[in-house]
Order: sequence, then C-alpha cells, then structure tokens
Amino acid sequence: MSPALTLAPIQAPELFARLRFADADVLPTADERCRRATEAARAAILGSTYRGKLAVAFRTADGALHRLQTCVWAVDGDYVVLQTGMALPLRAVLGIEFC
Repeated sequence: MSPALTLAPIQAPELFARLRFADADVLPTADERCRRATEAARAAILGSTYRGKLAVAFRTADGALHRLQTCVWAVDGDYVVLQTGMALPLRAVLGIEFC
C-alpha cells in the first residue's frame, strides 16, 4: 500500500455506516483489481481463521481516503464483510495492509 494511504483509522462504526461509495472502481487496471481480490481473499482467511487484524484503505464517493483497522470476515465478488458486520464495496478498496 502506498505511504500516502496511511491515514488515521476511522474509530466509530456508526461513522462508517454513513459513508457513501462511488459506482466506479477506484483501481484503474485489471491487474490491480485482480491483486486486490487476491489480497481480500487472503484477508478473509486471516480474519476468519486467526482473527488477525489488518488495515483496509478505501476511497469514498467524495474522494476522501480512509484507513480502517479491522478483521475481514468474508469476501465475495462485490463486497468485503468487516468485523463490525459492515459490508465495504470491493470497488472502493485501494489496498489491504497485512500487519
């Protein structure tokens, strides 16, 4: 993950519930999207098996960058399900940092 993405984590889950995400993917190339899907699958294994935390960097519809430290419970083709039960659109994820 780029050093520019190391922003303060979002602390409150209720703030996450109010965020809106763009319809377009934040990653421009198919290779980057494939790498992100692979990282997300690894994150789900780490989260569901070992309860391991990681940092997820994502962009909201207003263009703001956020970084959330959490566990990933599950991933499908469109969403990443976080420890809090919130579903983050995979298209909004810029990167996953394994701690």
